[in-house]
Amino acid sequence: MSDARRLARQLWGFLRRGEKPAAPPFRLWVDLTSRCNLRCAACPQRMLAEHQRRDMSPALLERLAGQVGELGCEVNLFHRGEPLLHPEFAGWIKRFREAGARLVRLHTNATLLSQARAEALVAARPDIVTLSIDTLDPVAYAVARKGADLGGTLEGVRRLLAARAAAGGGGPSLALLLMGDQHWDPAAQECLAELQAAGLERVVHRRPHNWGGAVEEWGAAPRRPIQGRLHPCTFPWYGLAVLSDGRVTPCPQDFFGDMTLGRADETPLLAIWHGQAARRLRRAQAAHALERHPVCEVCDRPRRPTLLGLPREQLKNLFVESIVSLPGGARGRSRG
Repeated sequence: MSDARRLARQLWGFLRRGEKPAAPPFRLWVDLTSRCNLRCAACPQRMLAEHQRRDMSPALLERLAGQVGELGCEVNLFHRGEPLLHPEFAGWIKRFREAGARLVRLHTNATLLSQARAEALVAARPDIVTLSIDTLDPVAYAVARKGADLGGTLEGVRRLLAARAAAGGGGPSLALLLMGDQHWDPAAQECLAELQAAGLERVVHRRPHNWGGAVEEWGAAPRRPIQGRLHPCTFPWYGLAVLSDGRVTPCPQDFFGDMTLGRADETPLLAIWHGQAARRLRRAQAAHALERHPVCEVCDRPRRPTLLGLPREQLKNLFVESIVSLPGGARGRSRG
């Protein structure tokens, strides 16, 4: 089934607000590791309890890999931590690709791109790697990414671009993620032009979100109701997130697993997708009755502008990554 047809079924299930979606989850977030080397102000990872900072077990990863072919889903092999911290990140990229994942995506803060990791990442051949750098302004970067240096991070990005070029242009499509308003002075413009000349395919701009009320843009904030028209959230009809300890949540905004739908080490994902907890959440979303779902109640994502009920700011990225084949992009590169 084509990606466009699959997404059309997903959209139909969302628009009719059915308790049982018309298709399996389109996207799966797999929390390869919940450890991170940074403590960024805009990310709730810094609030994660120490006992939650762990690598997902090989047994659970293998169990999940064994289901992606049947689900036909995309796999985001990251969630709450920095995936390059996992000692076997490259092997698991290959395993999920071989298992039949529709697409494998990695999201990294790019601070750990040593020569060895860059070469291993290229050789593992994920479809897409998003380089989450936030800003090309060194001062703003130092504020946003405490513990990291922009110059060192960009050297890692250059290593990755060079490793991919040395491999003959194979390997992942690379996207630079920038968050919030940008200060485009001549140095930042020159830096971006240099990266694009070296092969960077895309630049993705996003507005910071509040992670289900856990943070408010660049600082911590208590969970509280926010303003804006509430729309039913697409996530309960779209994907699942599996935390490093095996808990399954309806979306990556539920960072701490407050809305656990089941356990992936005990129950197949498709059974969780159609289970009673997931159905209750969909009913609540359809009725705008979120009192028993505090993460949803204070999340800013369902209150942002929409088109046909879909989050408008995400549509372009979804279309580019999951539907079309760009020259030199995820589908344009050989998966050999």
